[in-house]
Amino acid sequence: MSTMESTQVDQRAFGWSDLLSPAAFIALAWTLSQIAFAIWPQIDTLAQRGLHVAFAVSLAFAMLARQTPSRASHAFWLTLALTAIAPGIYIAWNAAFLMSERIPGLDPVAVPDYVLGLLLIALLVVVGKAYLGWGLTIFAAAFIVYFFAGPYLPGVFAHRYSGLESFIDSQFLSQQGLFGVPVGVSVSTVFYFILFAAIYDVYGGGRLIIDLALTLTGRRIGGPAKAAVASSGLLGSVSGSAVANVMSTGIFTIPLMRRSGYDPRFAGAVEAAASTGAQLVPPVMGAAAFIMADFLQLPYQTIVFAAILPAGAYFIALLIMVDLEARRRGARPEQGAVQGGIGKVVIERGHLLVPLLWLAYRIVAGYPVEGAAIEACAVTVVVGTLRGATRQTPIAIVEGLVVSAQRAVTVALPCALAGIAVAVISFTGLGTKFTSFMVTVAAGQIPLLLVLTMLSSLVLGAGMPTTSAYIMAAILLAPSLASLGIEPLVAHFFIFYFAILSMVTPPVALAAYAAASITGASASETGWRAFSLSLPGFVIPFAAVVHPGLLLIGSPLDAVWAMTNVVMGFVAIAAATIGWLFRPLPASARWTFLAAGICSVLPGLVSTLVCFSIIAGLCAWALQTRAPRIGKAAG
Repeated sequence: MSTMESTQVDQRAFGWSDLLSPAAFIALAWTLSQIAFAIWPQIDTLAQRGLHVAFAVSLAFAMLARQTPSRASHAFWLTLALTAIAPGIYIAWNAAFLMSERIPGLDPVAVPDYVLGLLLIALLVVVGKAYLGWGLTIFAAAFIVYFFAGPYLPGVFAHRYSGLESFIDSQFLSQQGLFGVPVGVSVSTVFYFILFAAIYDVYGGGRLIIDLALTLTGRRIGGPAKAAVASSGLLGSVSGSAVANVMSTGIFTIPLMRRSGYDPRFAGAVEAAASTGAQLVPPVMGAAAFIMADFLQLPYQTIVFAAILPAGAYFIALLIMVDLEARRRGARPEQGAVQGGIGKVVIERGHLLVPLLWLAYRIVAGYPVEGAAIEACAVTVVVGTLRGATRQTPIAIVEGLVVSAQRAVTVALPCALAGIAVAVISFTGLGTKFTSFMVTVAAGQIPLLLVLTMLSSLVLGAGMPTTSAYIMAAILLAPSLASLGIEPLVAHFFIFYFAILSMVTPPVALAAYAAASITGASASETGWRAFSLSLPGFVIPFAAVVHPGLLLIGSPLDAVWAMTNVVMGFVAIAAATIGWLFRPLPASARWTFLAAGICSVLPGLVSTLVCFSIIAGLCAWALQTRAPRIGKAAG
């Protein structure tokens, strides 16, 4: 597991003296600079992006220094942390000239441009390997090599846009490379949602969501697992990170699931699958959704509305699975998970729902999403301070500012590395060439191209944050789907889903590995269990291609028809995955359920009626042949 995924924020009490540490000081400075960008939007865009990347690289090095026990390593990382600030200051100082006076490709590249540009790129690659792991670092390095090797390559993949001057010009002195679209979304939008999530958590919003989920489901069969699904879905829609969500909600929900009779592998898998699916839940949906809106040049609320039905279908399937597993194992309801019931929770902390409702309203109403996040931060502070039970000290709020920057590193670094690849693809024409290559391999057949795109997205996302996985897949794979007539929004959602599902796809299932660290179960076994629970998520992207109404494209009738087909299929897939529906299911029935569930999303009324008949017949058979009194199934 990469440093990024394994590092957790220090849980001890945060004090004013902690601000003297380099990591906390840099983090606070970064957050304050982002607040300044919001207050004074007239600050040059290139200056904002340059400082954003420099702060991210510097903070990552400072956090690495904090973790190392060696004094020499500590000093080395801190030196790199301080050095990383210089290129950002240089870009900010010269931003006005670079944006309004300098002509890219014509004006010469100065010596400081070479030195500081190469320095920042080198530091980014080094910290990317140390903090994010090898995957994205190798990906970015491969594009750098391709940029310089292009003139010497044979065939269609050769290009003439090369040379060190062109590289620095495109990557460091413009808004096309390091400071391109991915970083632009990170600096102008994503950071403020991360800030909101941190401030909301400071005032107890995360604990409120967990308690609400437990009071609503805890006393039902499979209640703790259903609470894990509900709380992870709601909390993850704010945090936008599968691993962070596992570590924040899992420490509460996994022990409750264990006490209710779930084995550790299943408990960890439920938490991993729910936390991963949370990135599909509006209104936030993680950083990748904002980048998707920018790529497609669509209002963010369009992305939000398109995600509603798929997210609902995914969590309906997950709730059905945990219910069937609870009944299969005879799991008992959890009593006393939250004392006092929902009334007590609402009275004490129900006012903390106001910031979430305000955020959702502003986004749906079409207001700028970054402004909605900033407003939600202010509403959280005001509403939380009004009640003594949630009122926080100044140092607690400062800690939230520090934590938000630490979390933002996991988005800013992948965006900067992905920006390198985006610029290379743009300037060398690789995107068009790769699109032709994919279409040729698939022989122009949409089903085969979809399967190839799925596999490629999962491979690109292995061990990587969702943001970087989506960016890489979107720039390389989405054009090939669009070239065969697939709606651009559908094509990007197809890739977006599989970039997210890579978090629970073995052999590198980071969300499942995080859950296994809490349960103590085998990481591999937990990963495969989480993969099986997430199978409905693998059907949704294909269903969206066949039924665009699932993304609210077309008439309301199209949406109803798409949702009916998908939910019907998910009932069958849930029964096949768990192996239980009113009674234990034999292998033949499970395979039939699985086949009918997958085929239910095929186009055409005849196929729908056939699949519905098979599923209804199997359900009737299972109900008719169940034991008179269901006892606890052997587990």
